[in-house]
Formats: sequence, structure tokens, C-alpha cells
Amino acid sequence: IMPYLVRENLFLGNIRDATEVIRNGSKEITHILCAIPTKEIKVYDAGSVGGSASVGDGSISFRAGKDLKLERMGVPLRDRHDENLLDYLDACVDFIDKGRKKGSVLVHCFAGVSRSASIITAYLMRTEHLSQEDALGSLRQSCEFVCPNDGFLHQLKMYEEMGFKVDRASPIYKSFRLKVLGTVLFFLLHLPLPLNLLFFIEHLEFMLSYFSFSSFGNIRDDESAPWDIESRL
Repeated sequence: IMPYLVRENLFLGNIRDATEVIRNGSKEITHILCAIPTKEIKVYDAGSVGGSASVGDGSISFRAGKDLKLERMGVPLRDRHDENLLDYLDACVDFIDKGRKKGSVLVHCFAGVSRSASIITAYLMRTEHLSQEDALGSLRQSCEFVCPNDGFLHQLKMYEEMGFKVDRASPIYKSFRLKVLGTVLFFLLHLPLPLNLLFFIEHLEFMLSYFSFSSFGNIRDDESAPWDIESRL
């Protein structure tokens, strides 16, 4: 029965678990991290939602649930092997860490198998200094069915190799960004015109964000301004 208790004050669940908490409230859960694009969650979204605020990396933090007591953060991740998980990890891990200090955190995606499991694996890697394999193995002791896709596993390995943080000056990170950009440009050039235009619009934000990193990956000038969940409480 979901959600699963992974660590003290940390739960892994699916979209139904999150909907239940938002609709009816929870004595335990105070923070929700949603790893689903808006298109996937619209039909399930319920309850009152307060003002939203960008927290960097395309993530959104906002109030939700009864009396707007829930702190909720959304990251628009699709469960695809070529999806860019890496750029969201630091923001997600920080949100979980701060949320656990104030209450309990539910991390969810659609099924609670790949996206949410990848984020919690990254959290365990950083906070408990575990390798990707050991962190995932530890998570499976709580919920044995979790199965991040191969692309996410590869990015978690890069996260480990960069010292459990997204180091934009690292050759590992620069190589990753170039590979993702190359994939985007390949499809952009090979799709027929109508699909080409739609693909371009969908990925325009990513391409602009890539070129906003100076020296192929160094932190942007505005990167030093922290997204602070506490300031939004």
C-alpha cells in the first residue's frame, strides 16, 4: 500500500497518493515533490492551489491543499531515457532536505516507479554518501518495485562522479549537456515540418538555457540567487 516510508519523514508514492493528500489533507505530510509534467497531472490535480513562484531550473514551488498548508514543488519530468533529470537534482534534494526538517515529504510521479525513485535515490546518495547502486539497493528495501529508467540511472552515476552535486564546470556535466543538445538538434533537423516546429517550440526553453551557461557549463550569473523554500512559507 502506497505511499511507502523510505526514511523518517520521507515517503515515496504515486499520483493518487498525492491527490488524496491534497484533497483530504494529511496529519503527516507537509511537503509534496511532484515529478510530473503539467500535461500529465492536470486531470488529477485537485484541491486549492495558492500563488506559485519559480524556484530555478524550471521548477515551481507553490501552496496547495486544504487551507493552503501544503508546500508543493513541481518538476516537469517525463519518464524517458533521454529526459534531463540531472539539472533538477540539486533543487529536488534541497527541497526534500528542508521539508524533512519541518515535517514530512511525499515524493511522487505518476506510478511511483521511475522518476520519484530516481529523485529519492539522489537524495540518499547525497545525504548518506552512498553510491548509486547502494542508494538504489537501500531504497528497494523499502519498496522493491522501484525501477529508474536506464537514462536516469546513467545520470545518477554522473551525479555520484561529480560528488553528489551538479557541478556545471565539470567535464562530465559539459559532456552531458552537449549530448542532450545534440539529441535535440538531431530530431529538429530530421522531423517533417509540422512536427519540426512543434518540437522546436517544446525544446526552445532548453536550448536557450543551454546557451545561457557561460563557458559551456559554468554557473549563470543569477545562479547564486538561491530558491529558498523557507522564504515562501
